[in-house]
Amino acid sequence: MNTTHAGARAGQSPLLARAMSTSRMLCAAVAALSAMSMLCMADPATAGSKPPIVLGTSGEFSGQAVAKENIDGAMAYFASVNKRGGVFGRNVELKVYDDGRDVRRTVTNTERLIAEDRAFALFGYRSTPSVEAALPILTRNQVPLIAPFSGAESIRSPANPLVFHLRASYRQEAAKLVHQLSTVGVRRVALLYQDDAFGKDAAAGFEEALKDAGLAPLVTATYDRKDLNVESAVRSIGQASSEAVLMACSPRACLDFIKAMRAEKHRCQFLTLSNVNSDEFAKGLGNDTRGVVVAQVMPSPWSHVIPLAREYRQALKDSGSGVPVSYASFEGFAAAKLVVTALRLAGPDPTRERFMAALESMRELDLGGLTVRFFGTDHRGSNFVELTFISQGGKYIR
Repeated sequence: MNTTHAGARAGQSPLLARAMSTSRMLCAAVAALSAMSMLCMADPATAGSKPPIVLGTSGEFSGQAVAKENIDGAMAYFASVNKRGGVFGRNVELKVYDDGRDVRRTVTNTERLIAEDRAFALFGYRSTPSVEAALPILTRNQVPLIAPFSGAESIRSPANPLVFHLRASYRQEAAKLVHQLSTVGVRRVALLYQDDAFGKDAAAGFEEALKDAGLAPLVTATYDRKDLNVESAVRSIGQASSEAVLMACSPRACLDFIKAMRAEKHRCQFLTLSNVNSDEFAKGLGNDTRGVVVAQVMPSPWSHVIPLAREYRQALKDSGSGVPVSYASFEGFAAAKLVVTALRLAGPDPTRERFMAALESMRELDLGGLTVRFFGTDHRGSNFVELTFISQGGKYIR
């Protein structure tokens, strides 16, 4: 077991009394971050001569593309940092284990990352059930988790002091999607969700937003996470003559559902959460992109005016990895930049305590067009949500 933070207790704030003064000093440091970043760069010739800072993640990397794109984007940022000398001469190393959407493997992977790999922090776990499975382990070992790729309320409330979110919540995405429908006068709405922790959480958000708009779903359909079979959902929602379908489903299930509905000539709109936002999903729609709306928790990765987007595309180009530009890999890139920013603020010999103090000092951190805010025990990060459409060529447009 990694005992770096063994003196803390589950449920206790990650900052002990002596770290409070550190946090106040780090607040001032954030304001001067751009200057400080240059000082934190070591000579590239000596990079890697010190032990690496090990981060760890578990996810479904052998199946759907979104998790892989998330981590590809993060890897591109870490590679660019390491190429320039790392963080105070230490490379950032990300250990990646596949769990195949099996929470039992998530548990095994998480225990291995902490006990064997001595991960300094966990990073970017994807899928609500996977994050839920990891939470008791990281809490028991007092290991922080940074930027999980899930907006579920179940991993936000009650707040875990060891978890630092980057993305907005599914509830915020749901509210934005329902507002779009009410703005254009759509009232006949159906709801489709995956029958698991993720889907139920998102469905509750949709239902709450619909109620606030004076609406209720005409029909609600689910499917099983294990087989992703949406045939019965297509039948029940298809018979309801809905104008729009609100969707909380995996990328593959969403894709299959939309294509099956279009094959049966249903002309409704499809509005889905950001969890589908891979390059694979957009292109997989083929000629069935019309009326598909996707919520996004990152600004456009193709933007020429957002500095973070330009930095991201340059890093992908420099990596030579062939990773496609996508919202999913852009989110991973932004999450990696958040981690490195905190590591730089934590100093040459970071402890988990100083690292978390650095994160909690980020009252108004601009990553380059995406603002992140942490306020002590409020670790919600960004509130950014916007809606995108998908063009015939499989491109996301705003």
